[in-house]
Amino acid sequence: MIVEFSVKNFRSIKDLQTISFAITGLKSAKQYKYVDLNNISEEHSQKCFNVIGLYGANASGKSNLIKAFQYFIDLMSKPSTSKSELSDLNQPHLFQDDLNNSESFFQLIFVLNKKKYRYGFTVKSNQDIGLDEIKNYNSEEIITNEWLFSDVEKNMVSLFVREGNRILTNNLQNQSKIPTDNLYRHNLFLVHAAAFDFTGECKKITDYFSAFTISELEFDNAKFRWMSILMLRDIKKKEKFIKMLSSFNINISDIELEDYTEKDIFPQEKINFIKYFNNKKIKLNLKYNESAGTQKMFDLIGLLLLTFSFDKPAFVILDEIDSHFHPALLINLVRMFNNPEINKSKSQLLFTSHDTNLLSPKLMRRDQFYFAEKAIDNATKIYSLADLRGVRNTADFAKEYLAGHYGGLPILHEYCDSDNVNRSTDE
Repeated sequence: MIVEFSVKNFRSIKDLQTISFAITGLKSAKQYKYVDLNNISEEHSQKCFNVIGLYGANASGKSNLIKAFQYFIDLMSKPSTSKSELSDLNQPHLFQDDLNNSESFFQLIFVLNKKKYRYGFTVKSNQDIGLDEIKNYNSEEIITNEWLFSDVEKNMVSLFVREGNRILTNNLQNQSKIPTDNLYRHNLFLVHAAAFDFTGECKKITDYFSAFTISELEFDNAKFRWMSILMLRDIKKKEKFIKMLSSFNINISDIELEDYTEKDIFPQEKINFIKYFNNKKIKLNLKYNESAGTQKMFDLIGLLLLTFSFDKPAFVILDEIDSHFHPALLINLVRMFNNPEINKSKSQLLFTSHDTNLLSPKLMRRDQFYFAEKAIDNATKIYSLADLRGVRNTADFAKEYLAGHYGGLPILHEYCDSDNVNRSTDE
């Protein structure tokens, strides 16, 4: 279960910004008390939301936070390599002095196996690459600090602390199995430790995030399709698949998959929806007969079914969730994650959107909505609706947001072509 993620000095994010799934002391209005009951899950005495939504103008930095989150988790899930793979994370804020010597900061707090963890690291460009090229020439970017803490009797204690290439503290249970003298400067000690200790905490952490985190940045909608195909090849799961499709107003009798043996993405033209009209069987090809919204929903249904069937909370990131979807479909999708009868795995969803239909106290609490806004120094600020004073629990969030009460809106200026103005004046 994700508790919170923090990032500093990454792309448009200059100062430390945090997005949190942890609940605050807020309560929903009485008429929306079901929101408090349904939208919150608990693991290891930690109460967190199932869904967080992030809003903001184009180029406000929403996707940069999503990318930081995804790149962070990707690195935790990859094996150690001889060549640096930190370039995605080593993208410091451009509007600053001494850019190449600045560090980027990333930290995640999460609950796993009835323990709360705090894990993070900092990265920067390797300014010693000329001096270090013989021994460590592949370290174009380096890890400068890394840490892992876990809770013991309500206190957070260090499992390991790294500075540069030195492990300052090592309290891992099987530390004797883990060598510390052959660690590349660009590799995570977390991943390094997991490679040598198959039963330790580091291995459990890397395995979890590798298996239970899914994002559109890693898998676009088309790459989600293998999950849907997997479901359709099982008769019982196929019934659930068609039933879930119908809940999104896509009513069909059957789905037929044509033969396809390649290992690439299963093509849409090999998928047919079956309907009956006057006792006549009608085939509707997914690629040629269905809308972009239906195509996207087909790809997502397998993801949803798989996510809700896990024995541990999964974490799903969907950037621009409203693309190709009717507002009613979006509301239904979010409600599924907030429905404990459906989301039995307590899985979590982080989405970005421009669709204000989701901005409703009937659907989510104030502390489930975040906004991204650019400051005059071109730096992104992330803040929660709960951080703003004077917002009532029963307010029309969408109306007040569009009226500019919450920020996070584009600043528009009237366009005027001076050539045309001058021409009309002369005439």
